Amino acid sequence: MQQNKQNGLIWAVGIEDTFIGQTARGERPLDEFELTQHYRFWREDLDRVRASGASMIRYGIPWYRVEPADGVYDWNWTDQVMAYFAEHRELVPIVDLMHYGTPLWLKNEFMNARYPELVARYAAAFAERYRHVARFYTPLNEPWVNAEWCGWSGKWPPYLKGQLGFALVLNQLCKGIVLTVRALKQLQPEAVMVHVEASKKYVPADPSFADQARFWNELRYAMWELVQGRVGHGHTLYEWMLDRHIGEPDLRWYAANRIELDWVGINYYPQFSVNVIDRQVVEEDKIPEPVPGTVEDMKDIARDIYRRYGKPVFITETSYNGSVDERVAWLEEVARASRELLEEGVDLYGVTWFPFFDMADWPYRTNGLPLRDNMATFGLYTLEEQPDGTLRRVKNAAAHRFEAEAKKTKA
Repeated sequence: MQQNKQNGLIWAVGIEDTFIGQTARGERPLDEFELTQHYRFWREDLDRVRASGASMIRYGIPWYRVEPADGVYDWNWTDQVMAYFAEHRELVPIVDLMHYGTPLWLKNEFMNARYPELVARYAAAFAERYRHVARFYTPLNEPWVNAEWCGWSGKWPPYLKGQLGFALVLNQLCKGIVLTVRALKQLQPEAVMVHVEASKKYVPADPSFADQARFWNELRYAMWELVQGRVGHGHTLYEWMLDRHIGEPDLRWYAANRIELDWVGINYYPQFSVNVIDRQVVEEDKIPEPVPGTVEDMKDIARDIYRRYGKPVFITETSYNGSVDERVAWLEEVARASRELLEEGVDLYGVTWFPFFDMADWPYRTNGLPLRDNMATFGLYTLEEQPDGTLRRVKNAAAHRFEAEAKKTKA
């Protein structure tokens, strides 16, 4: 990838690709490609990405669609998209193999005992078919958020609750990541794994919670620590894991099957990524609430991760849910901060504006409101609903600012 890293920074985008197809509790499916009409306008959307100057794109594969039955694959739509990337080599995909959802036939979803082997089997099937096009992969997007929504808050399948549920789901996800990486590397040794996590920062509500906040700032690295086989006697997270049924056999399995990180992906949103540790979190098992964050918090996270792992860092998601002016201001802050991190010596490969166009906010799944009332305004393109229901892509000022940064990097 070194040849694409011009003047020290890659500018990338991503298309929101959450795929939760199950509706067992009466929810609506949350398939972002369907809701934003990307299945319909995928070619035009990718043309717009190319025109933006982005040299990479995080791009999701809807597992639940491509494997509609156990071991049966339907690559019809994916063939078309991957052929596009083969034709336009200047836009390099980071293939997002797993973005929250499982196939509809997989009973108990992530808690199915076969999940780790099945997700690796699917990844291998993808690589067998498309390794002539794809080299960069995210084995699983945001294990923390995945485990939180599926295992702690119980909002998504398999609807577990509390820190125990969180840990049980996280363990399954991490085993799936390890097996996926091993399968991909066996088929494609040159493949680069972009391990993407919701890079949290925890702050104490007051000085009495300082020790707890320090612990949470270790816990946020649980996925990276597990998959590298680092958790054992004496590790900060050892007792926490054992108390939540990630036992000695699990930890020995991770040590025996440890993987190396290639790139470390940081997802940072100033409205969601900084969270407060208070009495309810410590005493009542409450999920920490977000507080406003800054670009300096993002820099702190990037520095800490680079110091800890010594691997190339990629800001794999960032944006601002708000007005176009707010998005422009945030993009400018991120561009400045990224240059400062490079000057400090952090091996920062790139920045990803995510999502490229507006998205359906996740509460759409349960709140019953029409799509127009569930739009999250993150995008470089605004989605405007037309009288016939078509979502028109309207370029906004943030897109022009992004293009200026991308052009500056390539100059």
